[in-house]
Amino acid sequence: MKRSLVVLLVTAAALALAVVPAMAGAFRIPEAGAKAMGFGNAFVGMADDPSAVQFNPAGLIQVEGNQILTGATSITTNSDYTDTGGTKSSAEEGRFLPPFFYYSNHLEGMGDGNWWLGLSVTAPFGLGTEWEVDSFNYVATETLLEMVKLNPTMAYKVNDQWSVGFGVDYYQVLEAGFKNDMSSTYLSAFAGTTTDFGRGIQELSGDATGFGFNVGAMFRPNDDLSFGFAYRTGVGLDVDGTVDVNLKDFPGTPLFTSFDASTTVNLPATAALGVNYVLNDQWQVNFDLDWTGWSAYDELAVENDAGTVLNTLTADKSYDDVIAYRIGVQYDLNETWAIRGGYLAEPNPVPEETYDPRLPDGDRTGYVVGAGYSDGSWTVDFAYMLVQLDAGNVDSDAVAWITPGVSQQNVDGKYDGDITLIGFDVSYAF
Repeated sequence: MKRSLVVLLVTAAALALAVVPAMAGAFRIPEAGAKAMGFGNAFVGMADDPSAVQFNPAGLIQVEGNQILTGATSITTNSDYTDTGGTKSSAEEGRFLPPFFYYSNHLEGMGDGNWWLGLSVTAPFGLGTEWEVDSFNYVATETLLEMVKLNPTMAYKVNDQWSVGFGVDYYQVLEAGFKNDMSSTYLSAFAGTTTDFGRGIQELSGDATGFGFNVGAMFRPNDDLSFGFAYRTGVGLDVDGTVDVNLKDFPGTPLFTSFDASTTVNLPATAALGVNYVLNDQWQVNFDLDWTGWSAYDELAVENDAGTVLNTLTADKSYDDVIAYRIGVQYDLNETWAIRGGYLAEPNPVPEETYDPRLPDGDRTGYVVGAGYSDGSWTVDFAYMLVQLDAGNVDSDAVAWITPGVSQQNVDGKYDGDITLIGFDVSYAF
């Protein structure tokens, strides 16, 4: 029996960790400022408020004095699945509220007044899913990721046309949880016994930290035109955690145990080119090309403390790099009020053959409206965005065995969904 338990537990750990996701396209959160969100996040060539720390640090030279900007983005997610037999199921509606905070300071007494300091606290990746139990209970039931990023930044005004910026990114995963059911038949077969353990639950939880850096540049040939570039490195996060195994119907008393485990998750590098053009005293337009290097997430390997790979069946992800197209406009009603609108399009980074429901993503199309009010030292911004996701009909290789060599639970079918985002922030200059 001891040997059976050891094999069972190692298998449970491998199964749980084999489906741990990285942060797919649906889990990157570029919405980190309501003004930028009102432009459809096309803000790299403009970046004229404290959120420049996130979008393009070189833009900080446009922010005078000391300013604080803080707010949050309300995110509501809906995901639907129709299997190959026509049965439809839905994930629980997701509700999230990632906050953001920025501080900027013009260091007038340093370097002839050509230096600026910035600081941001944001949540650039996150969210989660919770599917109905029988939809993908052996593949995935619940996924949760909560992350925070601290980013101190410096910007330098080279001359009246050029500015540059650079900063350090510190990432901390506050909570990562990935849960699914276990097949008793599967576990019994691996344990070399006919004992019926009943359906159990396995859950991975862990945390991680990591460092990266970012750079930016801005070129303004005249008062009506500016170009921006921003680059942020990818980061490898070494996740240390445990796999909890709970077999409710284990003979005698329920069995609960935990395993130490670790894996490395690679966050993608990002780069963006943007342009801001002022048409006249009332109209201006922004356009961004935004690249995300998701190909860094190519596989997932799980190890115990001794460095042994527990997941001998390597989890192939092979995500694709993608380029998003973002455009936004602003119309100034008067000296205090402005209204905005935007559009975005982004292809799905998840290949069909590795698609799984933990991170249901699809080709994105987004529409946004927003408004801003500024009076003296105070500025308030608001934005509303609707993003539609369409993955179409998926024929994936991602499966979970119910009875080894006999029956599987697959994830093939049609996926679609939508995301509703509401951004709000307030800034104060002093």
